[in-house]
Amino acid sequence: MGMEDREKRNFLMELSTDAQSLMYQGKKKEAIDCYDKILARYPDDTTVIYGKGMIYFEFDDLEDAIVCFNKAIKINPDDIDSLYAKGAILSSLGQNEEAIELFDAVLKYDVKFVIAWLAKGYALLNIEKSEKALQCFVEVEKLGRKEVALSGKGHALRKLNELEKAESTYKAAIKIDPYDPEALFGLGIIAYKNEDLKLATKFLYRSVIQDDDNLEAWEILAEIYKKTKDTEKEKVALTKISELKEK
Repeated sequence: MGMEDREKRNFLMELSTDAQSLMYQGKKKEAIDCYDKILARYPDDTTVIYGKGMIYFEFDDLEDAIVCFNKAIKINPDDIDSLYAKGAILSSLGQNEEAIELFDAVLKYDVKFVIAWLAKGYALLNIEKSEKALQCFVEVEKLGRKEVALSGKGHALRKLNELEKAESTYKAAIKIDPYDPEALFGLGIIAYKNEDLKLATKFLYRSVIQDDDNLEAWEILAEIYKKTKDTEKEKVALTKISELKEK
């Protein structure tokens, strides 16, 4: 490694480390300033641009994060980290079709990118393409990450009305992680479909304890509390539903 390369590496490492530390302290502006200092010297370094985008992402500043990822992708269309990160944001914003295109671009360059297969599977679930979603989760299993694929696979099977297989898959996920909110939610949905309100309540309540932003879980809980005439709990659920819809 030449003197110039060593100097650049040390410069990048020092400021990027400072940026991460500042991020963990909740100091967004100071963290961004660190990356801007690097970019003033190396404006086309896509790793740095991506890092800056991730700072914005960590502070939920999604528009500025996407600006950074777009810039990195423009410089290097093969920048799979920026492609994936942009896709993840778009999927969270409900722009699933565009997100899937980005995940496909990532997988074109790296077919073993597990998180991209996983994210694509969930994006496909969001647009009701359950069969294709199931194929993505199977790919994750083939890559040796069965534990992270189980809940998504359960959702795909449930949406395909293969409820016994879905239930078995969710239970396998719970065996690995008893607090898996997605698996708990799935088991709650199946119990509700089977009109076992007590069991459905148990699973759905455990699910929202882990993930209280699950609107669908709260909506079903509100229906259950209404059916069982549990007025106080119904009020709590309805209040939470209103809060989530206002976000």
